[in-house]
Amino acid sequence: MAEWAPQYSKAERIRLLLFHAAWAVPLFLLTEFFFFPWFEHYVETAHCHNYGSLNGLEWVIYSLFIGLPLGLALVVLAIEGWHSFRVLRLGQSPLPDEKVLRPTRYAYGHRARIKPLIFFLLVVFLCGVSVQGFFWADAMIDTLSPDVGRCLGQALQDA
Repeated sequence: MAEWAPQYSKAERIRLLLFHAAWAVPLFLLTEFFFFPWFEHYVETAHCHNYGSLNGLEWVIYSLFIGLPLGLALVVLAIEGWHSFRVLRLGQSPLPDEKVLRPTRYAYGHRARIKPLIFFLLVVFLCGVSVQGFFWADAMIDTLSPDVGRCLGQALQDA
């Protein structure tokens, strides 16, 4: 087996860049110009909306403290999890015939398993932050006193 992993050609690098730009740029623009303005407007009157036993402000706080770290853990696990699992199982990084962007020597054994272990520890840490986020969110909700006067203005706008 070769000492160095095979590299992407210049054409393959450009194709990868264009592929990821094709989904990342629209996602960024939608988030920046549609989601964030809507979210800022919603947060101002979130406490006025009731969804079962929780109001909108509680949903926002629980989503930020629990959903955000848990969602991040699930996304990075979906993107990198299978690759890291294969490196752990095989004990070789990069994997056989895996192309790389820059010159990279093959690593074997414990040395190859360090990055995947750190990755899985990060995922476990994010899950732990999500669990702890439940208690942080409860403590924050107990200390909040939302401005109920805004709800009257919201009710007039809805009518």
